[in-house]
Amino acid sequence: MNAINIAPAIKGQVTATSSDGQFLTTTPLIDGARYLLKNGANPDALVVTVWSSGSSHWSLRSTVGAAAKFTVEPNTLGRPMFRLYRDRRETGGAGPQSS
Repeated sequence: MNAINIAPAIKGQVTATSSDGQFLTTTPLIDGARYLLKNGANPDALVVTVWSSGSSHWSLRSTVGAAAKFTVEPNTLGRPMFRLYRDRRETGGAGPQSS
């Protein structure tokens, strides 16, 4: 199991820390899963996020491979929605297709 500890950071973001490093994010589970996958994690391994405020309860959990497939973007009403992730570096700057 891969654990990502999260703590409040600047407005709207958290600091996510794993055994391999630290990064700022608004979506720690899915960004952390892509980070772990890029660094050789097994896609079938479990990844969980845990608040560093002392709670031992999992905030979110998934497999690395499943979480890495998604991103969160606002819909037409501005509400956050899961969307399939497409790396903009690999698509010439094109973002995820709207559904």
